[in-house]
Order: sequence, then structure tokens, then C-alpha cells
Amino acid sequence: MNLSDSWNYEQFDAEAQRLYEAGDFDQALGLLKEALTRYPDSVELLVSLGYTRLAREEYAWARAAFDGVLRIDPEHEEALAGLGDVLLKLGERAEAFQIFEGLIALGYDQDVELMLCVGRSLLREGLLSRAERFFRLALAADRESPDAALDLAFTFYRDGDTEGALFWSREAVRLDPRFGEARALYGNVLYERGDFRGSLVQLGAIPVTDLADPIVAWRVVDLKRRLENLPSDAEELQPYLLALEELAPEPSPEERLLAEVEARANGLTAGPGTGQLDLFGRPPDASAVDVHRVRAPNGVVYEGDWDGIVRAMRNGSEEPGVSLSDFMRNEAMRLHALTGIAVSWQTARAFLEDSACVGALEIER
Repeated sequence: MNLSDSWNYEQFDAEAQRLYEAGDFDQALGLLKEALTRYPDSVELLVSLGYTRLAREEYAWARAAFDGVLRIDPEHEEALAGLGDVLLKLGERAEAFQIFEGLIALGYDQDVELMLCVGRSLLREGLLSRAERFFRLALAADRESPDAALDLAFTFYRDGDTEGALFWSREAVRLDPRFGEARALYGNVLYERGDFRGSLVQLGAIPVTDLADPIVAWRVVDLKRRLENLPSDAEELQPYLLALEELAPEPSPEERLLAEVEARANGLTAGPGTGQLDLFGRPPDASAVDVHRVRAPNGVVYEGDWDGIVRAMRNGSEEPGVSLSDFMRNEAMRLHALTGIAVSWQTARAFLEDSACVGALEIER
């Protein structure tokens, strides 16, 4: 007999949530469908179904699941938050805002996790001032919440407010010194402000096993080499280099060739091939800089080092206030959606070379 044959709805829901948190949305969905054939009126299962559909970007199905919950319990807070998120994805912002405000009217502004959930939904859609409001409500409900402090830091960072990002990321680290995500943002902001030693203190305090962002691994290696005069093969750097290989593996020759073939098949002009992360570039204060020349499709020409070119592109874009990493990531996602070819965004050089590969610009030197 299959073990699940004897499960009640709570056991089904717990296993589905485990699969969801592991990123196995297909298995979670299959399990929830099976569970709902046995417990069709289970609010818990319907809520989990809604969030699983949402994670799979099946917005109409997610909406139907949350609507099913609200027919049973019109004030179910998780279903309301989920439905609001779905409506944002569908472009029905006024209706989503009304639902979120309704949660506050129902007294859920004291629910820290729910306020964070709503704030993150708004942040993902770039609705920064509204996201800030809900993160501040979460912080008001729990002054010791490092998650609320970090979410505020991310909001300010996305808005180009490095002072606010610095304050709240530092506060998140104070509230939880073992909070790796908070140290990563704190260290990255310090790096972008030119405080390289302060950045190394923060980024270097994150256990290598907890690293989740290749940019952090790259910056630790770079800063240790520059500030501590370590050779590139120093034993101290090896754990970070191994982490970097796992987090941002170099494409195989076959993958490179396939990308170029796909680019040509789509009528795109292939530019220079994508190189490795430029781990061992010039130090932050180096006076000699390689100058490159990049021409955009509208004829605008950018000259400078890789970072300077991307910064100029960002400054001339519709979102000049976002960070360089957010600008590159957003552009990379846009180009991938247009061409079907992945574009790197971890470094300025990789971003520009991959953009040239898909025909979005031309590198003249």
C-alpha cells in the first residue's frame, strides 16, 4: 500500500509544503491534486494549491484556487494575500491594492509574516513606496525582525537610495549577526560606495557554505587579493573559487556553440564569446584601465571600462536609479524573453559580451 493512502489532509499539506520549499513544484502540484480528490473542501490544501500554481506562473489556476478558499472563508488572510499577488501579476493593480488594504482593516497589520509577504509581492512588481509601507508595518509589529529590516534595505537599494540600504542592512545584521543575506547586501553596498575594507569584513564573515550569490564569492576573492596581497592560487581563496564554480559555472564549449547557432538562426549577429567571470581584474584603485567601445542599436556609442559602460547605459535608461546588478539582471531577463538565449549578468563584461552575442549591441573594441 502506498504510504499516502493513509494520510490525512494535514500530512498531505506538510509534504506538499516540503516539496514546494525544495523547489519541486511539479511534485507538489501532483500531490495536492491527489489530496484534493480526497479532501476537496480542505482550505489548507486549496491555499497550498494556489501558491504552488502561483510559483508555476499559472495565474488563472492560482486565482481559481484562492477564490475557492475565499468562498469558504472570505477573510482567510493567506488566500487574500495570494489573490492580491495574482492580481498584481495580471495587471489588476487597483483590485490588488484594495485587497491588501483590506488585510490591514481586518487587523492583520500585526501579522509580521503576512505583512512581509504582501510587501515582497509589491517589491517584485517594482511598487517600491507601497512595499516600503508594508515592511514598515511588519517592523512596527516586531521591532526585532531582521527580515523586515532587510526587506526595507532591499527596497531602498532598488530605489537607488544607498544611504537607506546601508542603514537597514546594517540594522538587519545587528538584529541577527548570522543572517547571511543581510551581510551580503550590507557588504555589496559598502563595495559600491568604495569602502572595500568594510565590504570585505562583511562579505568575508559569511560562511562559504552559506554563499548563494556568485557576486559575493567573486568580490571576496577580488578584495582578498587586492587588500591582503594574496596570490591567485592562495589556499585561503580556494573555497571561494570552488563556490564560484558551483554558483556560476562556465558554459561548456557545446553550450557556447549552441548559443551562437541559436543566435544566427534568429538572424542575430554573434559578438565575442562570453568569458569567465573576470575574477582577477584590476584593483579598485588602479589607474590604468582597458578602454572599450560599445555601440547600441540606436547609434549611441559608449566608451570606457566594462563597468563604466554599463553604468552609462543604466544612467540613460528608464530606471537610472536601480543598482548596476539589478539593471543588468532586468536587461538579461528581457533579452532572454526576446531571444530565448540566456544572457549573463553577474559581471559587466559577461553582460556586454552576451548582449553582443544576441545582437542587442555591438562591441567595436
